[in-house]
Amino acid sequence: MLIVDFDRFLMGFSLGVHIPLASIGIALPVIILIAEYLGIRYADKNYKVMARRLAIVLVVLFGIGTASGMLVALNILLLWPKFMQLVAQVAILPFYLETFAFFMETIFLGIYIYSWNKFRNPYMHVLAGVPIAIGGFLSGGLITMVNAFMNTPVGFNIPNYIATGMLTNVDPLAVFNSPTAVIELLHVLSTSCFAAVFIFLAYMAFMLLKAQDEQKRTYYKRGLILLICLAIIFTLFALVTGIVSIATLVSVQPEKYAAIEGNINPQAFAPERIGGIPINNTLQYYIAIPYLQSILATGSPSGSVPGLSSYPQSTWPPLIVHLMFDIMVGTGFLVAGILALFVILQLLKKNPLDNAKMLRLLIVAGALAVIILEVGWVMAELGRQPWIIYNVMLVSDAANYSTSIVPITGAIFLFYLFVIPFTFIILRRIFKDRPLENELNSQ
Repeated sequence: MLIVDFDRFLMGFSLGVHIPLASIGIALPVIILIAEYLGIRYADKNYKVMARRLAIVLVVLFGIGTASGMLVALNILLLWPKFMQLVAQVAILPFYLETFAFFMETIFLGIYIYSWNKFRNPYMHVLAGVPIAIGGFLSGGLITMVNAFMNTPVGFNIPNYIATGMLTNVDPLAVFNSPTAVIELLHVLSTSCFAAVFIFLAYMAFMLLKAQDEQKRTYYKRGLILLICLAIIFTLFALVTGIVSIATLVSVQPEKYAAIEGNINPQAFAPERIGGIPINNTLQYYIAIPYLQSILATGSPSGSVPGLSSYPQSTWPPLIVHLMFDIMVGTGFLVAGILALFVILQLLKKNPLDNAKMLRLLIVAGALAVIILEVGWVMAELGRQPWIIYNVMLVSDAANYSTSIVPITGAIFLFYLFVIPFTFIILRRIFKDRPLENELNSQ
């Protein structure tokens, strides 16, 4: 295996583990604060206990996620040094500000955990937790801005850099206003919350299936009601921002758009291609829905969309991203269908929370949501290939080719293999010593 392939693999593996942890870190504070608010507002012990127990999960995952994030940062420094040389001079501010967001999250997490029942007004404790949620969103958002810079670089004289290798006309604030910053920020945050909510939704459904005691069943039902409401919100938000995000690619990253849609040639009245097999740099054996691609991308059935043939073949992203896009969208509609079925059963008063088949479907939806999150990120990053910074720096030019990094990065790989089961073991032991029924009875 070439060193650059090793670099790609390790970076992808690290991000594959870290992204679900980061997503939970963004959404979980929101879930906790809403649960605590509902517990206070309606004097409901189930929501109060839920907030406390989820806060423990947050503390554990915050620690694991922090370690994971540090290793991702170390991977970037070790594996892509030339990339960091450019970023350090042009787009480093989001990394610096993310440190302050992390500190805010850390400080207020400590205040939140250790100030339970210390305020005369219980709503003040909820307010003490708000900076945790803000810090989580800021951390995710600031890192996303660096990714947006990689997709649509700004803040320096690009033609001069390509010609001479010299950075001129540097504007470090421009990274906050790259052409894709806003839509990528909204889409990443919404999909992160979407995936995290469905993870906890699946857990609550699984525990409800197992629960025999009516007190426990009530607790898990309360959790599912809250999470279903959040799932509906974030699913709709992710859908809308996803459509806008893909349409934005037409003008800012046409090669990525063309590969995602399987367009070899530019065309008007473009069909939406579903499925297909990449053969000799063409997509074959697909199902076509007439005009739909043009309508979604341009708002008109006669709208013209880009094709790969307009660009040098050396810069074509791999057509496999089209299949990843289909997997992501198809799985997303399946999850949305499960959610819609739940809502319909609820409206028909069919008691979906007492329906074992419906609960099993919610567990499946939780697993599918994680797949959507992971496949979506792989598609987005592969779709930018062969560039690490679009039209500026190739991945092969940014990579570290020294074999001396192999032992260090190999140790990072082993850490990730260890941390996944370790996290579940720690949480299992913590809650084994804190039976749910004891906490409910103490309220």
